Amino acid sequence: MTHLPARRAVIALCLWVGLTLTDITCAAPEKSGHLYRWTDEKGVVHFGDTVPPQFADQEQTILNRQGIAVGAIAGRRSAEQLAADEESRKADALNVDEQKRRQLRDQNLLATYLSVTEIESLRDRRTEILDGQARVISQYLEQLQGRTAQLEEQMRHFKPYASNPSAPTLPQRVAEEAVRTLTDVRSQQRALVAKREEIARTRAQFEEDIGRFRELKGPAGKVSAAPVR
Repeated sequence: MTHLPARRAVIALCLWVGLTLTDITCAAPEKSGHLYRWTDEKGVVHFGDTVPPQFADQEQTILNRQGIAVGAIAGRRSAEQLAADEESRKADALNVDEQKRRQLRDQNLLATYLSVTEIESLRDRRTEILDGQARVISQYLEQLQGRTAQLEEQMRHFKPYASNPSAPTLPQRVAEEAVRTLTDVRSQQRALVAKREEIARTRAQFEEDIGRFRELKGPAGKVSAAPVR
């Protein structure tokens, strides 16, 4: 009986050590259950618990033990890849801007017009004004071309355009007027081409607006435009 307290102390010490070791074992971090998948320079796919140093710069996919992708590690990008990424980013930004522009245009269409008839009426008024401007340019151009023909006829009586060797030299004022008139002709020709292109663009824009307006209203007249964010 004299050894009973000592035996109890030994048992208690053993229990304490056992519990302590159990806590330490449970608290120790478990080894990661992840696998890695990467591709070598020959296109061969590899799997492993770790990635060899020579493939550390490669793009890697992290898998769990069931083979399901749970993450990724980006590889080192070349200058060409970085440039391609930047171009892709810019293209995405342009697409977003274009979408916002279209949404804003849709809202403006619905806020400005109540019917296709209103759009057609405005189209006719705009194109009538532009057609009138084109007619003015065309008429002025015809006058300039007529004056050019007169000057050319007049210049045939002077050197160096006359066939008569004793013809007088072309007066300075006639030469200057001929140059000025020809310059005006070319300028008005460009203006007429530009005006006709403007008319074509205006008609095309209105036709596009009419088509889009009909899409937004739909067969039942319901608005389907998305809000601008």
